[in-house]
Amino acid sequence: MTYSVSEAFSMHSTRPPSRSRRTIVTDTQTPAPPMLTTLDKGLRVLEALSEADTSSVTLTTLSRSLGMHRTTLFRILGTLRARGYVSRDRDTDRYRLGARVLTLASAVLDDLNVRQVAMPPLQALNRETRELVYLTVLDHGEVITVEHLDSDQPLTLRARIGARRPLHCTAAGKALVACLPEEDVEAVLNSELTAHTPRTITLPDVLRQQLNEVRQRGFAWDDEEYIDGVRCVAAPVFDIELRAIGAVSLAAPTIRTPWERLWQLGAEVHLTAREISRRLGASLERLDRP
Repeated sequence: MTYSVSEAFSMHSTRPPSRSRRTIVTDTQTPAPPMLTTLDKGLRVLEALSEADTSSVTLTTLSRSLGMHRTTLFRILGTLRARGYVSRDRDTDRYRLGARVLTLASAVLDDLNVRQVAMPPLQALNRETRELVYLTVLDHGEVITVEHLDSDQPLTLRARIGARRPLHCTAAGKALVACLPEEDVEAVLNSELTAHTPRTITLPDVLRQQLNEVRQRGFAWDDEEYIDGVRCVAAPVFDIELRAIGAVSLAAPTIRTPWERLWQLGAEVHLTAREISRRLGASLERLDRP
């Protein structure tokens, strides 16, 4: 049984891997190294300034929020000011992050490759589910595959880097559209919603309701809407500015994905997307805010 599209069934024999429980590796799973107290306090000051509700804060406010003695805090701020990481407004006596912070941020962002960052969590998801896992991005009104890990099962699906798919009938497309500004969402809903299978959603109101549900549960699904016999789930990946820059997707034959398993896979994909977002610098706390 084969299909002419890029994600088609193919038959092959492989030795199944051991079914070890999936673990997403995070920095918190390794023993914490000894900390230099003064350095830790300095980093806490920088973090507090970056997370402040206002662009600048007073010494008193900063001292209170950190639970740090004013004299100690004043000395730390003096050191950070001397290095350019903090600046002080002489007129208001308020502190803010200095321009030197941008140098560090720029060095990190220049070296931040979403495919490289996403690979370890994608590999963990692929090992646990033994299904096709891939990473997509939004490009000119379509989703395009930029990375994939194939399934090792006898009846499997294939993907290829560069494959393009529509937004309205794929899990990845719906996951990304759900994160767009309202005017962009309406543009998609008002476009031609071409039917690719008998299950493709072609009514704007029905698709709008699905997008609302995607926002509530955190992942989207595609119930044989693009390819007959294939179900998919996907969740958006966010960058440090909380922009949806891609989606983690998983596809499997319907014979292996009853609704109960599809929901389970959706939850796993959602967790994987959150871990990738965290590694890209997204604040999970801010993502969880209503």
